[in-house]
Amino acid sequence: MKDNSQFGKCAYIRYRGGVAGEEPIDDRSEGEPVKVVLGAGQVVPGIEDALSEMRAGEERVVRLGPEEAYGRHDPDGVQTYPRTMFPFGGELEEGSVFQWTNPASGQPIPVRVVEAGEDAVKVDFNHPLAGKALEYWLKIERIED
Repeated sequence: MKDNSQFGKCAYIRYRGGVAGEEPIDDRSEGEPVKVVLGAGQVVPGIEDALSEMRAGEERVVRLGPEEAYGRHDPDGVQTYPRTMFPFGGELEEGSVFQWTNPASGQPIPVRVVEAGEDAVKVDFNHPLAGKALEYWLKIERIED
């Protein structure tokens, strides 16, 4: 159960994980701990909930369904555009990843080309981990106000 009393505090964490059942793709288990402001939405909701329940020195493994992580893959998030729309359109091929500026937020987001034709490319705006279950090992080194 989420503990809102931790919100606003800085948790210094170590973690390792990725897609459940696969080799970890994200490993910050060594070196300096990562600073996360609890309740600020810096991590996916399922990890935020787990961290809010944990105390300094505690570690645990969390398994997250897509809805607790990056959400379900949204078919409407896959769009086709003419190559001429991009200054680098001639270079795009299936599997290419590039930065797109979200018109609503102004923030850059990574997008992936899922199909490349002669005149057009199909671009997937979904997070690469959307629709996937995740598994992460988490450890809180310390918590500060």
